[in-house]
Order: sequence, then C-alpha cells, then structure tokens
Amino acid sequence: MELNEYIDQLPLVDHHCHYLIKNVANRDERLARVSTEADDEYPLFDIKNRLAYWEFKAEAQKFGSPAIVPWANDAEYSAYNQRLFSHYHFKRLFIDVGFVPDDAILSLEQTAAMTQTEVAPILRLETTAEKIMTTSATFDEWWQKLQVAVKNAKQQGYVGFKSIAAYRFGLKLTDVSRVDAQAAFTQWKNSGVTRLTSSTVISYLVWNLSPLIIATKLPLQFHVGYGDADTDMYQGNPLLMRDFLNEWSHQGLKVVLLHCYPYHREAGYLASVFPNLYFDISLIDNLGPSAMERVLDEALELAPYSRFLFASDASTYGEMYAVAAHRFKRALTRHLTKLDFVPEDQLKNWAAQICYQTSERIYLEK
Repeated sequence: MELNEYIDQLPLVDHHCHYLIKNVANRDERLARVSTEADDEYPLFDIKNRLAYWEFKAEAQKFGSPAIVPWANDAEYSAYNQRLFSHYHFKRLFIDVGFVPDDAILSLEQTAAMTQTEVAPILRLETTAEKIMTTSATFDEWWQKLQVAVKNAKQQGYVGFKSIAAYRFGLKLTDVSRVDAQAAFTQWKNSGVTRLTSSTVISYLVWNLSPLIIATKLPLQFHVGYGDADTDMYQGNPLLMRDFLNEWSHQGLKVVLLHCYPYHREAGYLASVFPNLYFDISLIDNLGPSAMERVLDEALELAPYSRFLFASDASTYGEMYAVAAHRFKRALTRHLTKLDFVPEDQLKNWAAQICYQTSERIYLEK
C-alpha cells in the first residue's frame, strides 16, 4: 500500500477535543463563530472572510449538508455526524469536560453513538479546584478533597488531566510553600469570586498534585500558546515551564503540551530534551489551515516522531473535527514523503504512532 493510502486509512485518536452541540438554530453563525478564537463581539463579517470558515462550509457540503441550517431532525443530524467521523477514521475522542459550549451534548454515551467512536473525559484541574472551593470551608478541606478527586479520577473513567494555567496567569509554574498557598486560598475564598486566577494557588496545586498524577499513570495536559482572545500568549510560552519540567518529567510525569502554535518549535525542542514530554499542534490544523504543512514541518525539526500527537481541539460542530483531520493527514503525508532517506516501513510506523498509537499508549496505560 502506498504511503498516502496508508496514512489516509489510519485511525485517529483525538486526544484533545471538546463537546459537540445539539441540532440547534443559527447554524451558520455558530459555524462561523467556532471557526475563530475571537470574542462574540468580533464582527461576523470579518469572521466570514477567514479561510477557516470557508473550509468548514466545504466540509459540510462534502458530507451532505445542502445548506448551513439545522437538520430536519436529530436522527438525520446523528447520521450526518456518523458519516463525517467515519470518513476520517476517528477512533477515540478524549474530551476536556471543563469547557461547556452553549447547547452542548453532555452525554458522553450519546456523543459516542453519534460519532461511532470511543469517548472518554479529561479532568480539568482548575475547574475542579473551583467547584471544590465552593463546598470547602478551609484550605485543608479543599486540599484534601482535591487530592481525592485526582486519586479517584481513573476509577471514574478519566484518561488524563489538564491545566489551564496559561489562561489564568501563564506557564511560569513555581514551587510554592504551603503557607503562601493557604494565604492565597483564603484571599480567593473571601473574594466572592469563584474563578481561580491566583498564580500562587494554581502553581501550588499543579506542582503538588503531580506526584499523585504520576501514581495514576495518566498524563497531564497544558494549554500552550494559541487560544481564546483572553489568553496572554506571551505568557503561554512552554519554555517558561523549565523548572516544572526539570522537577517532574524526570520523575515520570507524562506532560502533554496542547496547541503550541506559535511556540510549536519551542515545544518540539522541549520534546527532544525532556523525557515523558509530548505535544501537538491542534487548533492550527482547523483554524489556520493554510499554515498547516509549514507548522508541522517546523514542529518536527527536532522532536522525535514518537512524541508528536494528532489532536483537533475541535468543539461544537463535526466540521471542525473534519477540517483538522483532513489538513493534518495531508500535511503529515507530504512531510513524510519528503524523507526519501527513511525506509517506507519506518515512515508508516511513525505515521501510525502519531495518528493513534502513542495517544493510546500514554492515556490508556493500565
């Protein structure tokens, strides 16, 4: 089988994605809004002049959506999604349940049926910490409950953890003392604001939950770089994680850097020097499709192919998943085809690792 045919038929494990939504009205506007990371007040006119929106529309037409309108009924909507996910050979979806779009399909069982994939959740640390804070009177009670949540995560079906430290303050994680963490927690608790933004509290929980996460054998994901308009991308550079990685990756913590653009080269470098560190270039494969081949080439300049993963960071509509899969496989094929000094069997082995094998290995370890 030729390399391009082999890659085309490979299954995909999407190790970082989000909830799909129900068959609702305003489909055209919702499809446009999900094709950008801009806030809702950003002009729809300009969004519809981005390449991603037009590629989303093209995928919709390819799979039998005659217009960008809601389907006549839920059965047709489900059948449409089954065609789309089947065509691109999606095998598993690992859903970050910490982000919930409007009209989300919250049932993982329903999502599995609609996509004909196996679905499992990822536990977001900051969101979990926020929920536990509202039911905890003291720092000690909060910390005890948070540790229990991490210890029990695997038994409850979670296949990994995620930190959004980059959204809340940045990736300069430090080893915070318990005294300082307790003081910062008290200030947070008394503020009346549930959203956790304290760099002290977040650093403490990520740093000190790491041994427990290692014990679960599950990976810890980090948002890196490109994301919603409220993220400070300057503080989302993974090179800022050096102290954290020096402490924990050598002790067996499996760290997965998500998105990474425009720091995909930095992420590739880190994957080439730190053990147990993996990364992807999700979100650029569907929101920046014209850059996909260049970014993939740059991401793999230094990184081992065994540390690079497919992911979409898709949400809301299946078209976002489809564009990611289409663009990613095309870029991967063109990248590997240029490596004429590598035996074809090895190229196929790398492709299989990237598309699904490595994700299954690191997330589903017994």
